[in-house]
Amino acid sequence: MLTYTFTWAGQNFVSVTNCPKDANGWELSSKKKNCYGDTPDYLCAAIENKAGEFGEICTKYGLTPSNKCAVLNAQTHNLDSVECKAASGCPSQPYIPSELWRYKICYGNFYEMKTTLTQNITPRTTNAGSRNGTLVEDRPIGGDSVFGAGLAVAVVFIVIIVVVVVVLVVFYVTNKFGFREKVEQLNTDLRQHFQRSGRTDSRQDSDPEKNEKGSLLHNDPEKNEKGSSLHNDPEKNEKGSSLHNDQLYAKPVKNKTKKEKLANTTDKKETGHRGKHDETEHNVKKLRELLKYLVYILKQELVVNDLKEKTVIHSKSIEEHFTTQPLIRELQSVKDLNDYDQLDMSLVFALLRNFCEKIKAPMRGWDYEPPDEENNVAADIERIRFMWNKYCDNDLQFKHLDDVYNRMKQKFGTVPVHGGDGNRKHKDEDDFELMKDKIQSVKLNPDCTVEEGIVITESITLALKILNSRNVVVLKGAIGCGKTHALKAIQNHFKSSWETKWEDTLTIESEIIQEKPTILLYDNFFGRFGNSVLSQGEIDRTEKVLKAVGEDIKVVIAIHSHVYDEVKKTFRLDFLSQKNITVEMDKLSDAETLLIFKEQRRIGHCKVDSECLFRSVGFQSVLDMLSKNQGHIGGPFLSLMYCNQHELFFDKAFSHNPVQTLVQHFLKVKQESPLLYNSLVYLMCVQRHNCQEEPMKWSREIGKDITKDAITKMFTTSGCVYVEDNTASLAHDILTIALFKSAAEADEYLLRVVENCDVDVMLQLFRSPGTAHNDLYCDFMDVNKKKIPNQRTMAKEFVYRFASKYRNIEMVHPLFKTEFVSEKYPKYLKGLSKN
Repeated sequence: MLTYTFTWAGQNFVSVTNCPKDANGWELSSKKKNCYGDTPDYLCAAIENKAGEFGEICTKYGLTPSNKCAVLNAQTHNLDSVECKAASGCPSQPYIPSELWRYKICYGNFYEMKTTLTQNITPRTTNAGSRNGTLVEDRPIGGDSVFGAGLAVAVVFIVIIVVVVVVLVVFYVTNKFGFREKVEQLNTDLRQHFQRSGRTDSRQDSDPEKNEKGSLLHNDPEKNEKGSSLHNDPEKNEKGSSLHNDQLYAKPVKNKTKKEKLANTTDKKETGHRGKHDETEHNVKKLRELLKYLVYILKQELVVNDLKEKTVIHSKSIEEHFTTQPLIRELQSVKDLNDYDQLDMSLVFALLRNFCEKIKAPMRGWDYEPPDEENNVAADIERIRFMWNKYCDNDLQFKHLDDVYNRMKQKFGTVPVHGGDGNRKHKDEDDFELMKDKIQSVKLNPDCTVEEGIVITESITLALKILNSRNVVVLKGAIGCGKTHALKAIQNHFKSSWETKWEDTLTIESEIIQEKPTILLYDNFFGRFGNSVLSQGEIDRTEKVLKAVGEDIKVVIAIHSHVYDEVKKTFRLDFLSQKNITVEMDKLSDAETLLIFKEQRRIGHCKVDSECLFRSVGFQSVLDMLSKNQGHIGGPFLSLMYCNQHELFFDKAFSHNPVQTLVQHFLKVKQESPLLYNSLVYLMCVQRHNCQEEPMKWSREIGKDITKDAITKMFTTSGCVYVEDNTASLAHDILTIALFKSAAEADEYLLRVVENCDVDVMLQLFRSPGTAHNDLYCDFMDVNKKKIPNQRTMAKEFVYRFASKYRNIEMVHPLFKTEFVSEKYPKYLKGLSKN
C-alpha cells in the first residue's frame, strides 16, 4: 500500500471541483501548485468516501499498487490508496501519483457500491410492475379503486426500499457510526461460521467415489513416505488418524472468543480450507503482537519526562495533526511508562518517529517501505506499520512478517507479548477484531528552534520579517526578557550577507554612514538601567537620523519597557513610537520558555555538577514558579537565576518580587561571605574587570581582602559573574541594580559607591525620594534626615561628579525635581566654569 505522511502535504491541501483530465492539464496544474522541498510531487485525487469531492496536495514520490486508486484521506487529506472494485478501468499496474489522470474510474465510482445496489433494486421494481400488470388484467369489474390503492401501496413500498437502500449505501461509503466496519465484520464472521459448519456437511455429502479417492490418497505409500513426521511414529500416527477422523465427523465448532484467539500461541498446520484459515489467523495474531513490540520499544526509548517536554515543544504540530480530542487527552494523561499501553497506535508511531532520538530514520526515510537488506529497528518499525495498514485493507500477504517477528523476539524477548514488565492490557485488546484503523505516519515540527544556542521565538521571527521591508526595528520589553539574545539572533541571521556592528551609544547624534551594507545593533538604548536621556534635543536628533537611514543600512534598537515609558513621559517621541516598527518581546509561549530554560540549564550550575539535584526538576514546576512573576522582570532572567542560584528557585518570594529578594540575598551574602560581597560590589562599580590585573586601589576602602587572586576566585565560583577572555562582568544588569540597592542600605558602602561608581550608572538608578515606585530604581539620599549626617555628604559628592561630567550640556533629568539637586547643580557648574 502507498505510504503517506502528515507533512507539508496535508497543510497544502486545496479543495477543487475537478481534477485535470489529461497530461497537459496535469502539467499546468502542477506548475500552478509549485510543489517543492520534501513534497515535490503534485497530486489531484478524489477524497476518500466522499463522492464528487476532489482536492490537490503536494506529496512525496511513491508507487500506488495495481488495482488500487490513489485518494486523499478523508480526515488528514494526505495521500492514501483504496481498492478499486469497478468492473473495468481499474489500474492494471503500479503507478506514480502524476499518472493518476490515466485512470478515470479513480475519479468516479470505483467502490462499486451504487451500481451493485441499483442492480439489486431493479428486479424488485420490475416484479412490482409485473404484479401491477396482473392486477390490471385480473381486477374485477368496477375495481379501479382497489387497483389504485394497490398501486399506491406498491409505489410507496418501492420508494421506502429505495430510500433505505440509499441511506445504507451512504452510511457504508461514509462509514457513518462505523457502519462499514460493522458490515465487514459481520460478513467475516458469517463467512467463517459457514466455512466451519459447512466443512463437515460437504465431506459427509460427497460421493463415494471422492471418499474412495481420499482413502487411496492416505494409503499411498509414496505419499506417506514424503509426509510429515507424524506418519513416521506409530503412536503419533495413531493419534493423527484419530484426530483426522474426529475432524471428518465432528459437529460444527463454536467460534472462539477474541481472548481465546489471542491466548492461542500454537502453530496449526492443516490441509485444505481449514489449514489456510488457521495460517491466516496465526499471521494476524503475529501482526497484533508486533504492535505490542512498538509500545515496548517506546517504553525503552522515551521516559515520561522527555515525553512531557517534547509534547510542549511540538504542541502546535500535535494539535494540527491529531485533531481528535481523545488522542490529545491520552497524551496529556500519561503519568508513567505503563500508560503508554493506552495510547492510540498512530500516536505511538508518531512518538517513536519524532521523539525517540536514538531511533534514526530508515535509509529511504519514513513513509517508504525499507529495502529487504535493511534490518535495523527503525526499518522494522516502518514495516510493521506497512503490514498493519495492508491488513486494514484486507490484504493478508505479509512478505516480511516472519522475519520482522523473529528479529523483534530476538532483540526484545517475549516480555512485550506475554507480559512481565508490569504492562497493562491494551485498551483495544478485547476488541482487536474491530480495531482496524490504519497507523498514520506523522512528522511533528517543533514550535520553535534553537540556533547557535539562541531560541528563535515568534518575536525574533517577526523582527526579521519587519527588516525585510523596513530599515529600522525597535525591540521593546521588560529588562531580562531576552532582547540582547534577539539582537545576537538577528546578527547570526544576516552575518553571511551583511556586515554587523554593535554600537555602545545610548542615542544617535550624527548621520550614519557605512561603506558596505551594514546592520547596526543598539542594545540598552536610552539607558541600561534607567533613563539616561538628558534633553529633548537628543531625542530629536536621534529620530532625525533614524528617519534618514539609507537602503544599505538597517538599525535594530533594543529598549527596556520601563526606560521607554519614562522617556516618553518626560520627552516627546515621534518616530520611535510607531507601532509598525515595534516588536513587543515580553510574551513567550510554553515551548519557547521550555527551550530557553533547557539552554540555560545546559550551561548553568548543573554543567559543573553532574549530581546536581536541579537536573531532576520538571518543567511544569518551573512554569508554576514563573507564573508568579508580576511582569516588571523578564521570565528568562528568572529561569537564568534558577539555573545558577538554585536556592532562588525554591524561594517563592523571588519569583514574585525578584529585585527585592536579590537585595535580601546579597545582604545575607554580606554577612556570610564578606569577601564575596565586597568583590561583587567592586565589580558593580567598575562594571568590567580584567582578571589579569590588580583591582583599583580604592577597592581596599570597600574591603582590605580584595586582591587579584581573591576576587578572581570569587568571580569564578559565585554564579553571578560572567567571565570571557579574562574579563569579568556581572551576569546580568539586574544584579547591578540589586547590588546597588543593597549597598545603599549601609552608609559605609554607599559612600564608597558614590565616590567611585560610574556616574551614568548612578544617574540611571537614582530617583527623587518617594517617587521611585518601581523596584528598578533607588531613592536618592534624603538630606533632611539629621540623624544620618553622611547622607548630605554623599549627596554633595554625587551632584559634584554629575556636574563635572555634564557641565556643557543643557539637560533635563528626574533628579532635578529634588530641591537639593536643583540648588547645588548650578552652583557647582559655576564653580567648575571658573577653573
